[in-house]
Amino acid sequence: MPTTPPAAAARPPLDAAALLRLALAYAVATNGTILMPLVVALLMRRFGSGEELATGVAGLEIAGIAVSCALLPHRIARHARACAAAGAFGAVLAQAASALLPTLAAVGAARVAAGLCEGMLFVVVAAGLAQRSGAERAWGVVILGAGIVDGALLLGLASLPPALADRWFFGLLAAVFVLVMVPVAQAGRGAVDSGAGRGARRRWRVLLPIWTAMVLAYGVLAAQWAVAEIVGRRIGLTPETSGLLLALASVAGIAGCLAASHRRSHAWRLPIVLAAQAVMAGSAAWFFASRGGFDFFASQLLITLAFYALTPFFSARLSALDGDGSLVAHSVVVCFVSVAVFTAAAGSLLARLGGTGFGLVLGGCALLAMAFARGAFGAEPAAAGAPAPELS
Repeated sequence: MPTTPPAAAARPPLDAAALLRLALAYAVATNGTILMPLVVALLMRRFGSGEELATGVAGLEIAGIAVSCALLPHRIARHARACAAAGAFGAVLAQAASALLPTLAAVGAARVAAGLCEGMLFVVVAAGLAQRSGAERAWGVVILGAGIVDGALLLGLASLPPALADRWFFGLLAAVFVLVMVPVAQAGRGAVDSGAGRGARRRWRVLLPIWTAMVLAYGVLAAQWAVAEIVGRRIGLTPETSGLLLALASVAGIAGCLAASHRRSHAWRLPIVLAAQAVMAGSAAWFFASRGGFDFFASQLLITLAFYALTPFFSARLSALDGDGSLVAHSVVVCFVSVAVFTAAAGSLLARLGGTGFGLVLGGCALLAMAFARGAFGAEPAAAGAPAPELS
């Protein structure tokens, strides 16, 4: 049975082949969140449902991810190889079922299954990167590679005519997942056994600043996305144009991961994170002061670049504390809750505060995150087994 190494540096960096497998697994694991707006629009056209019902059904996929990440991470990590194979095969079946099932309720069940499989793959990736040396670079490469795959899917599927998308959207996703199924099914190699993960000691004084900074960063991104169409209408953009600019900014913004992908990123992690948070703050204020398409796109691009620049560093920091990938998985659920809260509040806050006021609030949240980032990247995590408060 594999054992957890006594310190984070005990696990050597991953080679290129392993990083490719993890990147493809992460692409399958995160495709649902990236493609969610397209799924909602598809369900509305295909079944004639309202936006609220279609959003609820599409959101079942997120619920499935949350179940795997919140309730099953130790079990998934313990059987990482089998779960990687099951997740890869199950993702294909879930997409195919979504294409073929005749009712909205049945498709909703398929979306739950898709989310469960995607959550399994996310835990497998987190377990593969737990307590790795060079984790910043590894997470940067994995997120960058997955972002390229999901970005290509987003642009390709968004360009399909509605009639063609209604018929082939989920079928094309299933076909793409078949193409990468073999390496994704092998992504569980090198995962940490979960038995050690349950006994790992974690520092609350480090974990809470990490979670707080992540909550604020995810919340800022989600809140301004939630009202982006409203902002676009106010400056004369059609919903189609706003959606296209958002998609382009999202895809191009993945390049922010390059900040963590070089070999010396660890030494510069705090300055990079602080700079990214400052860029998020300024860009959020700029976005709500937009006067045309250039301001709209450029501010969105900067926000997304900054978000992807800081995400690998927080993921790596969690991996250094993690025994089996479960801590990273639990952090995903925390961020999902943040996204839901900020998204729900965005519309009413915009109406009450106006664009300038809401932009300043989001900018303030990003600046507040800078204080927590300093605590998050302070002292190094203790070696496994060292006395420290335990996170249950």
